[in-house]
Amino acid sequence: MKKLTVTIRAELEIPDDWELVEHPSGILVMKIGDQFVDFDIAPLATRSVDPEAEWSDEDTSLVGKVLDAVADIDVELEVQAIQ
Repeated sequence: MKKLTVTIRAELEIPDDWELVEHPSGILVMKIGDQFVDFDIAPLATRSVDPEAEWSDEDTSLVGKVLDAVADIDVELEVQAIQ
């Protein structure tokens, strides 16, 4: 067995009315209108070697295998004002 570390960093420019809130489950999430948004790993796959290949999560069996291999995940959210 091997260990793979995946580091994903994303910056989003968001409207002022989107906010960070603590969900009743205790996790920090985005609140957009009346919906709560969290971020998670979403494995995408393709069988194509074409540089313009379509990537998707349609192969639920493969996605399930990848997600079952996730031993730990940590999501950090921070909002900063753009000047």
